[in-house]
Amino acid sequence: MRGKLKTLASKVIPNEPHLRILAGSTFINTFGNGLFMTVDVIYFTTIVGLSPTEVALALSIAGGLSLTLSVPAGHIADRFGPRDISAAAVAASGLVMAMLVFVHSYTPFLLVHIFMGMLGVVAQTTRMATIAKLGGEESRVKLRAYQRAVTNFGISVGTLFAGIGLALNDPTVYKALLLADAATCVIAGAMYLKLPFVEPTVERGEPFSFAALKDRVFLGATLSNAFMSLHFILQSVAIPLWVVRETNAPRWWVSVIMMMNTIAVMLFQVAASKGSETLNGGAKMFRRASCFIAVACILYAYSHGVNAIVASLFLALGMASHIVGELIGSTGSWAIGFGLADENHQGQYQGVWGLSWGLSGTLGPALVTALVIGMGISGWWILAVVFALNGTVMHKLVTKSWTHTPASQPA
Repeated sequence: MRGKLKTLASKVIPNEPHLRILAGSTFINTFGNGLFMTVDVIYFTTIVGLSPTEVALALSIAGGLSLTLSVPAGHIADRFGPRDISAAAVAASGLVMAMLVFVHSYTPFLLVHIFMGMLGVVAQTTRMATIAKLGGEESRVKLRAYQRAVTNFGISVGTLFAGIGLALNDPTVYKALLLADAATCVIAGAMYLKLPFVEPTVERGEPFSFAALKDRVFLGATLSNAFMSLHFILQSVAIPLWVVRETNAPRWWVSVIMMMNTIAVMLFQVAASKGSETLNGGAKMFRRASCFIAVACILYAYSHGVNAIVASLFLALGMASHIVGELIGSTGSWAIGFGLADENHQGQYQGVWGLSWGLSGTLGPALVTALVIGMGISGWWILAVVFALNGTVMHKLVTKSWTHTPASQPA
């Protein structure tokens, strides 16, 4: 039993000391995220009394405004060093989050979430820049894979603990969970400072050049990555709705197939990073991943109109293909995002790359719902074709860019 636990730990915990620090900081932070994600909306709608519409509107506004900081945050990271900026942003987000226990109306709820969202974008952008520099060209994708595996584990554990609060349904317990998440942010930020200092790569007198925003190849790849990122929205929005509304599979089957995904990422994300050490390897993985996601869409489609057992089987097979696509697609995406960037402006480039997930998160829910729920099987087929074509487009874009010179570098 002990041997099995060691094997499991080795899949999500790296051996190198500074990578262990990153893993520990990430676990503490994402454990808190699991608490927050579970209780935030429920507390403010059932206890405080905000309407679901008010909460949804506030979160959308906060998310949209936060995206505007992505590129400037990257430039600041390049100029002052990403480690310290990321640590400060994470710790500050905890202090802001603690204010939620004093919120009893809509406007303060909106303002706190705007500040939290902005700090979250700064932290994520500078964290990616830190990984790009600490890992170097050969191992930064693997380092990012470790971080994602730990992230899934931390959120899962945090969600389980938050279930206690949901069961008790007591205002004091909800507030305690919010404060616990705030504390994890401060602790995670302090731990982050134990990582090696990452030297600035931009002179303090250098003006903000918008180098990444002038790089057409990188912008094209970012847009392609935004399309690919829609598969995450399929998991969080489309698949639960599809299972409940359009199939005969039991509702609890949603939890089963989502747990399949969570466990697979924890166990196999690091292993899936092999082969993505180069830009060429990342482009190939991205293209293969797109095909797996396309196959998953087709399998999901044909869970409609059949009995519960067959529907459940199609959904499980679809999720299996989806998981493979997600694992290799994530590593391919990281390899492309890191590899196409100018090394002296990794922060700014990662800020632009982060916009791909922001765009899919903002526009994706309405789009995939309209296709899947509005059009049914035809909608799934449209998504399958889009994913497959997008993978080919990304591969062509990247493989034609071996002589690609980032906008900030002379040809």
